[in-house]
Amino acid sequence: MKRTAIIIALFALCALAFTQDTPPPPRPGGARGNRSGRQFQGVIGTITAVDKSQMTLKTTDGKTVTVNVSADTHFRKDAQPAALEDFKVGDMVMVGGEPAGDDTWNARFVATRGVSSQAMRGEMGKNFIAGEIKSIDGTHLTILRPDGETQTIQVDENTSFRKRGESITLADFKAGDHVFGRGEAKDGVFVSSVLNLGDFRELAPIHPTPQQQQPPAAPPPSNN
Repeated sequence: MKRTAIIIALFALCALAFTQDTPPPPRPGGARGNRSGRQFQGVIGTITAVDKSQMTLKTTDGKTVTVNVSADTHFRKDAQPAALEDFKVGDMVMVGGEPAGDDTWNARFVATRGVSSQAMRGEMGKNFIAGEIKSIDGTHLTILRPDGETQTIQVDENTSFRKRGESITLADFKAGDHVFGRGEAKDGVFVSSVLNLGDFRELAPIHPTPQQQQPPAAPPPSNN
């Protein structure tokens, strides 16, 4: 269970980086979406079949999902540009895109990275952090990580604090909150460059909301 949680954390951070580094798709009329407010929408799973236009995934919650790919789909593998041909059965992937029916997605991007247990232990707390805040002392936060380890991290004047893409401040964080973010170790202490308020597990898998699944309600009848 801990290993699965760390895998999801890694992929969630990959998705976060990808959505921040990739321009949002154009809106009708040529306008683009608001990057700061964009949230990841997609699914994580293991490839069980792949051809020129589709992937079939078994998701982390046991569902079978169809992923449609096209010439507009971006591919990444181990943080490098890739092609559909680079993905094979057994790869664990993160898919970002739009729902296209029951358990079907149109992929905007497909990304994966090889993750071993040793690599996960090595990266957690060095390149990224996730977990529950146990205490806050000034600019130091003690985090209970998904692997069961407790780590004290630091924030500074360069740290960006966010909640669902919106800018917040350190004062908005409290003990008991879940956080995730990127950063690096400096003098043996993890210093966060981006710290998000929220549970990384909310990023993936993300399924259509009831508003997306249901057609808009009909307007009430006119009394005129």
